[in-house]
Amino acid sequence: MTVSTQDRLKQHGLEVDFLPDIEEIFPIRLRDPAELARRTLALHALLGVIFHPDPREISEWMKAEDFLQELTEREKWAFALTDLPEEEMRWQQSAMQSNLLTWRAESLYVLLWASGRVPSLVDPSERMDGSLVADHLPTLGQPLQPFIRDAGLRPSQEVLTELHYYFFLNHFMEDIYEQTGEIIGDLDPMLTAERFHALHWITCAGQSEWDAEEE
Repeated sequence: MTVSTQDRLKQHGLEVDFLPDIEEIFPIRLRDPAELARRTLALHALLGVIFHPDPREISEWMKAEDFLQELTEREKWAFALTDLPEEEMRWQQSAMQSNLLTWRAESLYVLLWASGRVPSLVDPSERMDGSLVADHLPTLGQPLQPFIRDAGLRPSQEVLTELHYYFFLNHFMEDIYEQTGEIIGDLDPMLTAERFHALHWITCAGQSEWDAEEE
């Protein structure tokens, strides 16, 4: 039996008697599976540029796959480090490993879950582990089209259930922090915000742009 959002929130000490349905809050229109797959690959590439030992290899891979046009302006900004001289590129890459962009790993995880490639989402008190996603993504140099061609999407109700939960969890966390300056238990506000961001993008295609708020 599916655990309700109220019961899931209660596990974090949040007692709520009533919550509106998610369809009353957002205009729901789910993304096409192929679009979901392309965004997943864009995040995979972004994190590769940030963490791969030779980020130029990631950039060349994306160029060879004619995939750079799938990147947002913010992601292209990250990729620009591969055009720098070696020493400066290494310095910029090291600095970027402390950038908020690294939280996109949580979005990547959610997108892979929504596409049915990973079985479940770990609790929001736990950061995703790279081992949870590595086997479900193309490796350096592999063609990207098979990943897009085999794209899928979970039943809409499963995705909307997670959107409902993460919307309210994120909302209450922001509200409590604004009022008290405190966080809820062992939850990380960046994690819940990032997972909600990904779920909102997946389910609100007519309203949500990936990096609109940063561009």
